[in-house]
Amino acid sequence: MKLEPQFICIPLGVDGGLDEGNLPAYLLACHGASDFICLDAETLLAGLRIAFQKGAFSQLQLRKDDNLSPEGIIMHHHLKAYLITHPYLDHVEGLVVNSPNDAAKPVMGTEAVLHDIQQHLFNGRIWPNLCNTGAAPALGQYTYRVLKHGEPTPIQGTQMSVSAFPLAHGNSADSTAFLIECRGDYVLYMGDTGPDELEKRTTTAFLWHQMAPLIRSGKVRGIFVETSYPDERPDAMLFSHLTPAWLMHSFRKLADLVDSNSPKTALSGLNVIIIHIKPDITSHRPPHEIIRDQLLCHNDLGLNLLFAEQGKPIEL
Repeated sequence: MKLEPQFICIPLGVDGGLDEGNLPAYLLACHGASDFICLDAETLLAGLRIAFQKGAFSQLQLRKDDNLSPEGIIMHHHLKAYLITHPYLDHVEGLVVNSPNDAAKPVMGTEAVLHDIQQHLFNGRIWPNLCNTGAAPALGQYTYRVLKHGEPTPIQGTQMSVSAFPLAHGNSADSTAFLIECRGDYVLYMGDTGPDELEKRTTTAFLWHQMAPLIRSGKVRGIFVETSYPDERPDAMLFSHLTPAWLMHSFRKLADLVDSNSPKTALSGLNVIIIHIKPDITSHRPPHEIIRDQLLCHNDLGLNLLFAEQGKPIEL
């Protein structure tokens, strides 16, 4: 029996690089609601325009405001918070450049992530300080909200709460996984991360231990996870990212935690949304096609693989 969806996601940008108009930003709301959070925030205004062109908001009840464009209505009235996995430019630039035309709302993340945003972006030198603390003058449009690892935090203005978990992403800036809850169901959004074996950390293993009981209970509606490079990419050149082979290696570990007696069927039908595929500028076959084929070939767990597309809603 197919479950009724509990979440709606509208990807504003999905790629892992190169195309400035299609980089990570995902609107997420409880199904039937129009109060969104934005998971990462690179492509915002351009992504909203494309989403409107594709009819992504046609089924939602949106506020009327004659003083704002449709994109402005979303940003001012329906986007309640930004949740940032890590401070790399390809995940935050849209937040920064759109900030003068945005409305007041929180920017949520771990203490380390918010510290870097405060010190290196909204610092009065790279960009005016639109936030509530930091370099003077602090204009206070955005309010930093620190998320403590593993502690559920309500997201004001929505029916959702979030728990943050660390992910390893190189030596300069760790990343984050956000576990979003709505009405007792969950979506996991994973920021950039590499394999535990190459990172020499156990952050994904720790995350899987937290997720296994929820998956076992049937409460996890989907997992957003990066697959940045095809399998041909050497391990030494992954720069803390995943390939199809490494991704499936990790999910097999999760399957064993969910049901060690029947790991091959433990994750059958689980929605896994593939994000952050990195385009390239060669004339060879597009990485999106290669990664799709490799994932479908490796998928011996019965995962329901979905591939995020800009402006195309995903019901979970």
